[in-house]
Amino acid sequence: MIERLETERLVLRRPTPADMAAYQDYYASDWRATHGPVARDRQSRGRFEAILAHWQQKGFGRFVVELKGQPGGIGLVGPHFPDSFIEQEITWQLWRADVAGYGYAYEAGIATRRHAFETLGWATAVTYIHPENRSAIRLALRMGATLDPEAVCPASIGPHDVYRHPAPAGAARLVRTPTRRRRRSQQAPTLHTPRTVLRPYQVEDFDAYAAFLASPRAASLHGPYSRAEAWTWFTNEIAQWHLHGFGGLMIEVDGRLAGRVAVTLGPDQAEPDLGWALFDGYEGKGYAAEAALALREHVFSHASVVGLVSFLQANNAASIGVAERLGCTPDTGVLRPEGIDCLVYRHPSADNDGSPEAYA
Repeated sequence: MIERLETERLVLRRPTPADMAAYQDYYASDWRATHGPVARDRQSRGRFEAILAHWQQKGFGRFVVELKGQPGGIGLVGPHFPDSFIEQEITWQLWRADVAGYGYAYEAGIATRRHAFETLGWATAVTYIHPENRSAIRLALRMGATLDPEAVCPASIGPHDVYRHPAPAGAARLVRTPTRRRRRSQQAPTLHTPRTVLRPYQVEDFDAYAAFLASPRAASLHGPYSRAEAWTWFTNEIAQWHLHGFGGLMIEVDGRLAGRVAVTLGPDQAEPDLGWALFDGYEGKGYAAEAALALREHVFSHASVVGLVSFLQANNAASIGVAERLGCTPDTGVLRPEGIDCLVYRHPSADNDGSPEAYA
């Protein structure tokens, strides 16, 4: 694993947790607002944690840019290929206005692209650029990249043009299948949070699941429900993983069943719904928000989910509080499920793997 590169004027190194403050300052700055949306600390922290995780999981990632002899990051540049992306990407951003215009992004971009081709063995690379980001477009063109109108942009990052970098010498010609689908996670994952484990459903879980749906507490889910109706819910949330790449997970706390969290999509829904329920004795401790946040981040990163909502009853103060802690806001423009009177809370947009927006 190569964690450090040098150019004539720059040191490019693997990010560390100590770089998070500069990254967050950038995303909250007036400078960021000149070329992209600013982000709250929670959002930018999640993006930076995804950058660190990319290195840990894949053995490569984007480099923090430093000026030689001047420790402290001034930007982020390099190879980027999260699981939800269709093609490998070279991306860049400079964190301060006073370092723009000196060619640092170009110098770092060329070096990290060479690293991707020669060391990582990539045969092709693209950069996803918003059509209004003129500076990034100029840099892509200076690097020899060209607009590729046939390439597919990941839905999770919104409307971006695709600029294809020149292939390295000797690389095989790229054969593209225009109808190629994004890879989905067909298996229900096991996710870990500081206090919970989210794991796939097991048949042994059904008694506890059905007991909850038969109880008065299921009124928050428009219940209670019979055992047969609970089985339909249970199997549907399992099947959704194979149909859509998302579904339900059981919540465990200290090895005991504490509830469930699920992202589901019905046949008449335009967007998936994130829901949660805690079993008796586990309410009021923050487990629902912790589990919902983990599943939300997973489906944004691995299932190409763009929009996500939660359908909540108006008198369900506890779940509305969870939604607000998750950064959700009411959305009156969403079609409710047929026959269901509820509020709709919209989750913040996907920040997919550290924001791939290129900027020079």
